[in-house]
Amino acid sequence: MTVLTPEHRAAIGDLNARFAWALDLKEYDSLRDLFTPDCHYASTGGEFFGVDQLIESFRARTGTRTTRHGLGNLLLDGVTASTVNGRGSWHTFASNAEPPQGVDVYMVADFRDRYVLAKGTWRIAERLISPVFRRPELGPPATTSPPGRI
Repeated sequence: MTVLTPEHRAAIGDLNARFAWALDLKEYDSLRDLFTPDCHYASTGGEFFGVDQLIESFRARTGTRTTRHGLGNLLLDGVTASTVNGRGSWHTFASNAEPPQGVDVYMVADFRDRYVLAKGTWRIAERLISPVFRRPELGPPATTSPPGRI
C-alpha cells in the first residue's frame, strides 16, 4: 500500500468539500472539475456513468430544495501513487422549502470512493453511496427522469 502525503490528504479533503458545496449551491457544472469524465456514481437517486450523466441527474430535479452536506470519519488508503480508496460518513440536512427552515436530517450514508490523480489533480472516479439512516419524505422532489435513473 502506498503512503499518502499530507498534501494528497489535504487535496482529497478539499475535493470532498467542493463536492458538498457544488450540491448545496446547485453549481452542478463545477462537478466537471471534481469527477473523472468516465466516473461511476451510485446512490438512492440512481446509478450514473460519466460526469455528463451525473450532472444531468442533478439538473433534472424540480422544485425548491435546500441542503447542506457534511463529511466525517474520512479514511484514505493509498493503493498506488495515483489511486486512493476512501470511505466516510456523510450527513445531509435537507428541506424542500426555501431557507431558513427547521433542521432535519435527510440521510446519513456511508460513501465508498475511488480517487485518481490525473495531471496533478485529484478527481473522484467512483462514488458509491449506501444509506444507513434515511427519511424518504425529505428526499428531493420529483425529477424529470434523467438518464440512469433507477
